[in-house]
Amino acid sequence: MLFSLLLSLALSAGPSSAPDAGSPPARPALKGQAPVKPRPAAAPDAGVLQAEAPRAPFRWDIPGKVIWVQSPGPQVSDGVPMNLELARTDWPLNAVIQHIMESFRKAGFYMAPMREQRSPTTEPMLTALDVEKLLAYTVIFQENADKSVTLILGVSNMSNYKPPGTTLSWAPLMPGAEGLTRSELEGAHLAVYATQPGTTEAQVYDYYRTALAPTGYAEDPEEKGVFRRGSELLIITTRTEENRLMVSLRHRLGGANAP
Repeated sequence: MLFSLLLSLALSAGPSSAPDAGSPPARPALKGQAPVKPRPAAAPDAGVLQAEAPRAPFRWDIPGKVIWVQSPGPQVSDGVPMNLELARTDWPLNAVIQHIMESFRKAGFYMAPMREQRSPTTEPMLTALDVEKLLAYTVIFQENADKSVTLILGVSNMSNYKPPGTTLSWAPLMPGAEGLTRSELEGAHLAVYATQPGTTEAQVYDYYRTALAPTGYAEDPEEKGVFRRGSELLIITTRTEENRLMVSLRHRLGGANAP
């Protein structure tokens, strides 16, 4: 699930302490001249705060881009607001990775060493953190058959984190549900959780048929796991992951437009 993936990357992006920027190096001397020593900083006037020029907001710099698709609005994944965008460039993979790394460095973002960058997917990935604004920037690079590169760009606002809790307001969870993750986008809801070991797919559907009936939901007779209540649509699917049965819940107002 992409939202959860980006969230986990954002949470792991921050350093244990802010990196020390250090003192600026002395300017090198011209040939035939004595070295120029750096001038010591003047002491600030007591009682007068020195104003710092605000840093320009970071903007994605995608070289040679041929396609740019912006997501329809902010999303929330496990209590963290994030924005997702999609771009495609005709630059080669290694060159665009290096370009994004340099743009992060120029912006002054913290980046963990490449050997410590977690990559749960097969595609290369970079994560950087603006330690001042607590914004995490994540890029997933997907090389296409024509050697163009698709970039999935995520920005997670860690300063607005709100603990999501362990229940859903729009659907019940099976007893013993674990590892609940959820996201929201323009009225649509998505949640995924792991069932207790030994739970079968048949038990999942039996549980929801029983639990949803008193709330007014009725299962579509031709589509297993598709429940309707007026204009609401709730779709339940399962999959096996690491020997655990995972349950996905998708909910939206307006059955014809459900995700």
